[in-house]
Amino acid sequence: MMLSLMVQTLDKSDEDRDLVSKLIIAFKENGVITPQQFMDSFSSLLERMKELEVGVPLMKTYVSKYAAQAVIGELVSLVELAEPMEGGKYYPLFLLILQQLHKDKDQDWLTTIFQDSKIELQSMLPEHDRSKERMMEILEERRLSFMFPLLRVQADMWKQLRMDPNPQVLYKWINENVSTKLICDPGFINILVSSVVRFVTGETTLPAGGDSSMMPDKNAIQKEKDTLASYKGVLQAYLHDKLTLQLTAIYALQVHCHNNGFPKGMLLRMFMYMYDLEVIDEEAFLKWKEEVNDIYPGKGKALFQVNQWLTWLEQAEEEESDDDEED
Repeated sequence: MMLSLMVQTLDKSDEDRDLVSKLIIAFKENGVITPQQFMDSFSSLLERMKELEVGVPLMKTYVSKYAAQAVIGELVSLVELAEPMEGGKYYPLFLLILQQLHKDKDQDWLTTIFQDSKIELQSMLPEHDRSKERMMEILEERRLSFMFPLLRVQADMWKQLRMDPNPQVLYKWINENVSTKLICDPGFINILVSSVVRFVTGETTLPAGGDSSMMPDKNAIQKEKDTLASYKGVLQAYLHDKLTLQLTAIYALQVHCHNNGFPKGMLLRMFMYMYDLEVIDEEAFLKWKEEVNDIYPGKGKALFQVNQWLTWLEQAEEEESDDDEED
């Protein structure tokens, strides 16, 4: 019955389709249908979409309205609705649903339910569109970028670094373009550290086309060290005395090296730089050593590369603690 109602009104007026949506929600509120029955009908509609689009060119737009109203009416959750569209199936229907939800509700409401759903938007796109850069372009085109403020920051920060890498200019740009709420977010710290390290290594020890399996020459390593040191003030501004955020910064270093195939000696150098520059404290490094976390890839290989240095750091801290007790 529900499938028939939706199909029969696809080529009718907006008012007719709105009435069908209201009727379906009323069915749910009165216990006539279950969420699963709606999803069965909706999935059947998706399977017939290609056939129906021949006679109804705006089919996806009309279907997105039915779907959005089902979410707003709490008939189904966004997660349930997204399941048959995973892997980019019926693209761009899921994005049309988000646009329809944005039209019917406000930005905060949509951002909240999307974040609560834990849906990986990249997995809802066709395979060739799953890079963060392409996803951001798609969101901009559909006026949905507000849902991913950190992704916007990441794209803009990288543009800023490429345009003018001066640390003072970067610090000024952050304060003018990133909200105080986001600055305390671990996601922002991950973006900041990843962007700075990506820029520094790209200009020094990890140039395009370079051989990451070979140890860089001394001049390149010295330039890497000096360039990173120039960002000391920027990094300290957001990491000083913040253990949790410092731990996020360490994971950012780990992932950067993992993504680049663990260039020879890079992770150890980065750990030593961050410690010597007093950007990351020994407590954060030792916490990273002991923490089991599968969210960030490459922990095993990373630990192997820096374990000896961490042992030295641990012993140095113990000796310093003993000296304090004697005093």
